[in-house]
Amino acid sequence: MKRLTLLLSAAAIVLTSCSGKNDEQTEKDINVPLVKTVKVEERTFNPTLTFSGTVFANKEANLGATLPGKVEKIFFEEGQSVKKGDLIVELSDEMLTQALIEHETIKKDFERVSRLREKGSISEMEYDHVKAKYDASTAKVEMVRKNTQVYAPFSGIIAERMMEEGEIYFINPGLEPGYSMRSGIVRLMQLDPVKIKFEVNEKDLSKIRKGLPVEVRMDAFPGRTFKGEVNNIKPMLSTTTHSTPVEVVISNAKMEIKPGMFAFVDVKLPEIKSAVVPLRSIYRMPGTSEDYVFTVVNDTVHRVKVERVQTLGEYVAVNGVNAGTEIILEGKNRVNDGLKVKVSNR
Repeated sequence: MKRLTLLLSAAAIVLTSCSGKNDEQTEKDINVPLVKTVKVEERTFNPTLTFSGTVFANKEANLGATLPGKVEKIFFEEGQSVKKGDLIVELSDEMLTQALIEHETIKKDFERVSRLREKGSISEMEYDHVKAKYDASTAKVEMVRKNTQVYAPFSGIIAERMMEEGEIYFINPGLEPGYSMRSGIVRLMQLDPVKIKFEVNEKDLSKIRKGLPVEVRMDAFPGRTFKGEVNNIKPMLSTTTHSTPVEVVISNAKMEIKPGMFAFVDVKLPEIKSAVVPLRSIYRMPGTSEDYVFTVVNDTVHRVKVERVQTLGEYVAVNGVNAGTEIILEGKNRVNDGLKVKVSNR
């Protein structure tokens, strides 16, 4: 009887011990986070840098004269097209009339001394003196004549009449912020093509070069893009902003793009290879701009800092992690650096 009692007691102890171990193991398994992982891919793509800019005319000029005068006639209205060489403005010719009268008087003197010179009746000095006055008078007539008529230096559109007929033209700057500040009677613009100007900081400047293709988007044309290329990069930076102006040129055959419009410029950089991760695998540290992914090596979590290169739909090209690395896709908010995890998708 005693032997039976001892055997029952021993069995109870063994059963209790096994049950405790199972409960301990079950509790440990419950505390291990369950995560889903994915392998980092490598893709080839063209990086894009996006800038905001403003539309400007390809060419712009405030047309006027070098001498003041009354505006007699403006031959074109705002919005009208003109060709190179077209007569745009006529100014009063009072100064031209006066210059012509003076010129005729000096011309007669010059003809008279020319005849006397042929006869040997005057010295070369006297002849040279009158000839110099005649040449100066001829030049003055041409100068005044040019300043009574204003011609288009290039084909374009009369964007603005800055004066009206009957007003007195003086050499005053056309104060229109963002456009030409030169004096003028009318503002002439060439609008096909047009330029978009934007600022590039010193960090991105080394990536930009002439000829790179661009796509331009505008709030005025939702859903549309305009193709062009980088046309000019100013060879100096602002000492204040540490950036430099860059220009791109796009076609505007329909004349629908207007100077002053706001634009987004996507500059297409040369093709590169980069590690690519799903957008939802990236964890941003609260209160910072630092991004991380959680890698899994031997069922242990490692937090790795990454730098975003470009968003590609639902994926992000990044620096800081290599292709083929296993990273957490789901469950990243339940893990910490150095924690053991269980991967559900293996």
